[in-house]
Amino acid sequence: MYIPGSKRSIETGDTYFNEIGGSQKYKYIDVRNTLHKKPVSSQSLDARIEYSRWIIDCPNCHNAEFLFEDNLFYCSMCHNANIQGQVYKVNIPSNRKEIEGILSKRNIVNRHWKPNETVEHLQEENISHGIEVM
Repeated sequence: MYIPGSKRSIETGDTYFNEIGGSQKYKYIDVRNTLHKKPVSSQSLDARIEYSRWIIDCPNCHNAEFLFEDNLFYCSMCHNANIQGQVYKVNIPSNRKEIEGILSKRNIVNRHWKPNETVEHLQEENISHGIEVM
């Protein structure tokens, strides 16, 4: 499980993007209990952006966790009890950087994205709010 404060650190990637902490990493996450587990092959979860953070919603207890660069999801609240403690694979869009680039032009309170939103839709929203497009 992910345990904040562990003495063993791993690279968790850019949880926030751009000025929020492009260089800030969340360290001290213990994943020793999840590394040996194989993802449930029949189910995967979609990552989304909320307030400039990549997160994944737990389908069991509805908790939300940060996206880590291992592309696996393990809920720190329910421990994925609905799938007997196994881990989920996480879907990350192939155009991740493009999405982040469009959202980074917005104030943080307006940096949200869901998997059903297209890049074109995000650009149209920026234009309609007077935000300059690349």
